[in-house]
Amino acid sequence: MSMATPVEKIRSAVASQLSSFGVKDPGTIHESILIRNGLFCGRKFKCEGYDVVWFLEEDEIKFFGPCGDLLSTLSAVACIQKYEQEARPTDERRAA
Repeated sequence: MSMATPVEKIRSAVASQLSSFGVKDPGTIHESILIRNGLFCGRKFKCEGYDVVWFLEEDEIKFFGPCGDLLSTLSAVACIQKYEQEARPTDERRAA
């Protein structure tokens, strides 16, 4: 079992959530680091017109559609947990 860093988990969770919104190739996500007042404050992901912003201090991930409408807001922890539950094989989910 490989250990992933929190950032790698967020990337995977963002890609999975974008797939559920209809993004055809979430592997083409472009990522930027967000800086405010000279300090790191989060990351922005763009893919097929969708924008995702991870606000580090607030521990929130916001998903915006191609028209700029807010589609979903999740805590980073909830987003990762949702992704990990969906990625787990069906037999493991039943046993838990």
